[in-house]
Amino acid sequence: MKRIFTTVHLCLLAITAMLMMSCEKEKLSGVLAKETAANVKLSVENRIDIGSGENFTLNNDELIIPVTINLSGASGTAFNVQATSNLDTIATLVGSGTLPAGTIALAEQTFNFPPVIDFAYGIKSTTFNLAVSRSFVERNHSKLLALAIKISAPSKGNAIEANKNAIIVVINAAEAIAAEDVHYISFASAGSPYLVPNGTNYAIGTQDLTIPLNLALAGLAGSDFTVDVVPNDALVTALINNGTLKNTVVLSSGSYALTNPKVKFAPNENSAKLELTARISELLKNTKKKVAIGLLLRNPSKFQLDETKKSIVVVIDPDHFRPYNGTPFLIKGAIGAVSDMIPAAQYDFGGEGIAFHDTGGKDGVGDYRPNDNVDVGDYTPRSVVGWTSDGEWLTYTVNVEENGEYELNSLIGAPGDNGRYSVFFDDVNITGILASAKTPGSYGDQQPNRTTVQLTKGRHIMKFYMNVGAYDVRGWIFTRKK
Repeated sequence: MKRIFTTVHLCLLAITAMLMMSCEKEKLSGVLAKETAANVKLSVENRIDIGSGENFTLNNDELIIPVTINLSGASGTAFNVQATSNLDTIATLVGSGTLPAGTIALAEQTFNFPPVIDFAYGIKSTTFNLAVSRSFVERNHSKLLALAIKISAPSKGNAIEANKNAIIVVINAAEAIAAEDVHYISFASAGSPYLVPNGTNYAIGTQDLTIPLNLALAGLAGSDFTVDVVPNDALVTALINNGTLKNTVVLSSGSYALTNPKVKFAPNENSAKLELTARISELLKNTKKKVAIGLLLRNPSKFQLDETKKSIVVVIDPDHFRPYNGTPFLIKGAIGAVSDMIPAAQYDFGGEGIAFHDTGGKDGVGDYRPNDNVDVGDYTPRSVVGWTSDGEWLTYTVNVEENGEYELNSLIGAPGDNGRYSVFFDDVNITGILASAKTPGSYGDQQPNRTTVQLTKGRHIMKFYMNVGAYDVRGWIFTRKK
């Protein structure tokens, strides 16, 4: 009986609690039903001036401007409003005199802000950020820049105060960014024109000349960016025509290549490298003339070009790159002095038709100067040219120390006495046609063939011409006689 009584009590307590909760819900529902959200009016300032004040922040990529939308009272509920730009408004304001003449509108893609601005419950204002490309500001460093932002269509029954729906943001670029903080991209390689060779400002391969060029960024480096490099033949032509560049020709863009025409500056780096490569044979087609290459920086992905250093003219002396060993073979000028042998296999760079002429395929050692068809024998060190044919020739850059009479000793191996050859200096035959003496050991037994020649002091191109190529040739030795 006692247990039944307890159970009944518990049931009554549960029913009472449920009734009380129901009553509380009915009271709360009634209160909420009677409460309505108060609508507010939105407004923005008519104008914000950005310059020497502190109403903006600046980083390496953007100018960040806070823009505030005010409310007439605390928002009764969360809502949002649309925000749009109007570039045409700036031209209208300039035309009417409201903005100074010369003020330019921010370009498309150079700024951004949220298209929808959200308001939380119970606030009286909210602020969003207008981010403007620092590069655009720097590129227009002497100008006033402006943008119109309009707010519209607030949700939840809110409204915009009359004549308070648009703000004009005016940026005084020269005040916002100090002149010394402006970023400039330029060629940093010293010299105008940039002369090659100048010390070791190049690298030479078996066929190509590579010239590294330095680019520089003035200003604090930040995130990575790129800049394009394009040919500028017109600049070279102008310098040739006005006499600045003498004895120089334009090297056409088809005769050289840019390894990285879109140069990338790595993050936090103030320098980058461009590589220019030219085929030596193309350079040497311009006998006794220098060649010039014009280059222009263009289209930086950010920042701006230094107008005084955005172009460069690279002037190359092809003759410097002709000698196989980097310097001409020396023909000593002292009486009785015997010069080192000029090895036949160490003919000039320049390729077919420039440094040599060979009528057949590659015979002999295939891995020695493999891109040339000159036939080199298996000697150590490499010195002998064989498998010679009529009309073939080889060239060598030499430097004669003194005017005078010299003995020319041609070391030739011949199985018979029908071989014929001539030696030219600067396309002038200085020997006539000479016969090569038969050697006991045939081709492999190169022996002296002596004659006397007159040489003039200075740098020359020596050509060994094979009138009848029935021999192997090891090289040439000059001895000053008088």
